[in-house]
Amino acid sequence: MKRRTTLLSLFSLLSVSTGCLGNASSGNSPFPKRVSVQQTDSVPERYPVDLTLDIVQAELTKTQTAHLKTTAKNTGEATREFEPAYYKGASSRAGDSGILLYSLRAPDSPPADYAPDCIGSDGKSQGELRWSNEYSGTETLEPGESSSEELIVVDDPTVRGCIPTGEYRFEDPYNISDESGYDETFTWGFTLRVDDVSTEQTQ
Repeated sequence: MKRRTTLLSLFSLLSVSTGCLGNASSGNSPFPKRVSVQQTDSVPERYPVDLTLDIVQAELTKTQTAHLKTTAKNTGEATREFEPAYYKGASSRAGDSGILLYSLRAPDSPPADYAPDCIGSDGKSQGELRWSNEYSGTETLEPGESSSEELIVVDDPTVRGCIPTGEYRFEDPYNISDESGYDETFTWGFTLRVDDVSTEQTQ
């Protein structure tokens, strides 16, 4: 079966110049914040997979980040190979810069107890975005079987502001194997929103 050899393009991720504003507010933003799912794409009917995104831990504070869960479920009648519903990426790849998502099993993921390391500094602890280009691989799923990834929200060091508020789009080409072992691909994604908790409470 033909497979992608890399999940992310380092060059496209580094196209965001250091210090650009994106949709971020300047300086450090107040904490706590909350992440919510604004929209998830539907899967075209011809593909035997259900892709979902759920919030595991919504709140971002000075000592913790938000956790999400993506799930891929085989809705067909045959055993096939499926990619993770979402593995990792930067919001800049499909929209405004500001946040990154990592699967906790990615070799370059921060730990599960990651806290935003831009808090208490001049806004950033590093100046450029670095990714490993490892491939996540596929998983064989029986009919009705599913596989999940836990993702964490991480600050994007290439923009001002510490996990800036706003809406962030994530999407990737998604591959599954057909019954002959060849890849079938479509684009799947979702939109997240980051809000100040204090702002939510006053609305």
